[in-house]
Amino acid sequence: MNPKRAVGLLGLVCLLAGGCASTQEFTRDLPGVKFMKYTMAGANRELRESLDRGLSQLRAREYDSAARSLRQAMWDVELIDEPSLRLEELVEVHQTLAETYIGLGKKQWSEEQRALAQALVEYGRRENESGSPQVPLAKAKAAYQAAHFHEAVTAFGQALVVLEGLSPTPARLKSLVDTRCHLVLAYFALGRSERAGEEARLLAALDGATMSCRRQAPPPVRALISAVEASEARLGKRSAE
Repeated sequence: MNPKRAVGLLGLVCLLAGGCASTQEFTRDLPGVKFMKYTMAGANRELRESLDRGLSQLRAREYDSAARSLRQAMWDVELIDEPSLRLEELVEVHQTLAETYIGLGKKQWSEEQRALAQALVEYGRRENESGSPQVPLAKAKAAYQAAHFHEAVTAFGQALVVLEGLSPTPARLKSLVDTRCHLVLAYFALGRSERAGEEARLLAALDGATMSCRRQAPPPVRALISAVEASEARLGKRSAE
């Protein structure tokens, strides 16, 4: 069946049932709908595997494993070229990571993820966003260079959202890695070394990302990144066994 026709039929069923607010709400959790969205977007369904694994681990209350899967999922879904599907999946990643952080006892981290997910939802609703997606990143870097680290953390968070308007994919990934790296630096400068370490773990989930970050980091941050890489390597080896 043609995917678009299938969605139309699902909407008709919804109307006949007399109770759905929208076709999107009706179809959101139906089996096969997500596969259909990937097919229509021309995206590889395997890009969602880490997210699905993280969801399963969260349900099983395997919070550490879920966090590792979701860090990987964050980069996997960035490879989806179709903007609306990529944003939809990113929102789900951040929402699921927020729940995972609650399980890990990290309430503030959870709130940050929920805020980022909501910002992505709002960004997706806006049309014809004006200005270069790179401008917020440049402003965030300027705040960091001026040692306005609290302001910089907020600005880098905003850059993570607006950079979703950047294409092609390699350019977007490069800017997102740069943003995440500067979040490591800014959190460390604020004395939030544990939060900086979590950002480093996010970078470690993408091949080569920590290497580029290490080059611009001061020695104490390079040591933190190395410790995170060693820890993640041990955990990865243990999981493989």
